[in-house]
Amino acid sequence: MTIQEMLKKAVTQVDESIAFPIFQRTEESVDEIVLTSDVDGVRYYLVRSRPQDYNPVNLSPREQSIARLVAQGLPNKCIGKELGISPWTVATHIRRVFKKLDVNSRAEMTARLIHSNLLEG
Repeated sequence: MTIQEMLKKAVTQVDESIAFPIFQRTEESVDEIVLTSDVDGVRYYLVRSRPQDYNPVNLSPREQSIARLVAQGLPNKCIGKELGISPWTVATHIRRVFKKLDVNSRAEMTARLIHSNLLEG
């Protein structure tokens, strides 16, 4: 049995109730220790990590501008006035952002953008 196979077997047998989060200064619960073992005086940890975002979202500059204004709580009419476009165009851009982020609301969109650090700039 390879190490990868043994690890996969160990992970599938982990009792969720014994897992506990590891806290880091930059984020809340990032990883969690699911198994500890002492072998010959050395402590080993099996750590479950959240997967990285392998599908980064690429918003156009216009979508980024609109997303920032949505995150500030502005309605489409105000966003359109600020950017010199119609509220209908704003709505179109927001729908595209929703689709790219796989979200269904402004709150979800804002949370996802904050989590992905896409509201900076």
